Amino acid sequence: MQDMVESRLDLRKPHGKASDLMKPILGRATALLAFLLVLGSMVSRAADAGNCLMCHKYPGLSRVTEDGTLRLCYVNEDTFNSSVHSKVKCQGCHTDVDKIPHDPAKKVDCMTQCHIVEPTTTKNFTHEHAAKFLAESVHSKYDKNGNLKKNAEDYPDCKDCHDNPLWRPVAFGKVQHAGVSESALGRCRVCHESDDFIFRYYNHVTTRLHKIRNPKNIAEMCGRCHNDPELVARHNLRTLAAISYDDSFHGKAAGFLDERVPDCLDCHVRKGESVHQMLSHKDARSSTHPENKIQTCATADCHPDATAKFATFNVHAELSQEKNPGQFYVTVFFIVLTGGVLLPLMLVIFLDLLRRLFPNLTFQKRS
Repeated sequence: MQDMVESRLDLRKPHGKASDLMKPILGRATALLAFLLVLGSMVSRAADAGNCLMCHKYPGLSRVTEDGTLRLCYVNEDTFNSSVHSKVKCQGCHTDVDKIPHDPAKKVDCMTQCHIVEPTTTKNFTHEHAAKFLAESVHSKYDKNGNLKKNAEDYPDCKDCHDNPLWRPVAFGKVQHAGVSESALGRCRVCHESDDFIFRYYNHVTTRLHKIRNPKNIAEMCGRCHNDPELVARHNLRTLAAISYDDSFHGKAAGFLDERVPDCLDCHVRKGESVHQMLSHKDARSSTHPENKIQTCATADCHPDATAKFATFNVHAELSQEKNPGQFYVTVFFIVLTGGVLLPLMLVIFLDLLRRLFPNLTFQKRS
């Protein structure tokens, strides 16, 4: 009995310092915790192969460039994963980034081939076809001889018009609702098992079936240049196109977020052509050429019964005495007519209200 008690007492005796005994345990626990954190980070951002969000997930991440410009380097993961470039690796566009921490990234070249395979050619995807259409359009920096145009810096580049837009999936089914159609997804699941693939493919296809921006957004995008008086004057353009669009019936309806009205692309791009192939109104191939305007207006979605006279209407008529004297004087007439009717009426209402509030008020001297 005494031996058993002594043995128990021996077990209770310390064989060394507690800190020495805990060091291996703490070391293994720390290593395991670090491994789990890294693993969780890799699982939650499987598309982030370069683990770029390890730094770029912080909202305050920014730097000042050599010319004194503040550049925000924050990337919102949720927003990016809902965008059209969600499956493109960071290094697919930022090809010069090959280490962490990396040197200041160079400007992205949109003509770079990315890792996504274009299924009809089985080659890596590139935007070169869009650049080809742009080079033939009125927005090209180069003339027909391949020389830079005057004030070439005014002409748009890819990123002047394109950001990283979010998916806008169109619904399919008996009732048209905005967003993802559950009935359409059910048909996808007949053959495809991976929900990740189903949502990605569905978003990609249905987004491309309609515009990513609504008419108001498109007009605002075009207005970045076409509402600039100095740019309009330098290129001898006829009017502030985006402002005149806002003053039209189409622009008023677009202001109420009606997506059935035509926007800049509907009128200035021929049906079935790339939106990058926007031609001058003097070009015989242009949708706004005088000979083609009737076909542009008389579509099934717009004015199917339009006549040639209807197509002569100047959508971008600016309120100017020099450019549009007829519209200018008619507008001035109605402004004067409206003011001449309403202002006296408002004066009578004000005097009547004044009498009701101060019945004894008089401007005459009492004897």
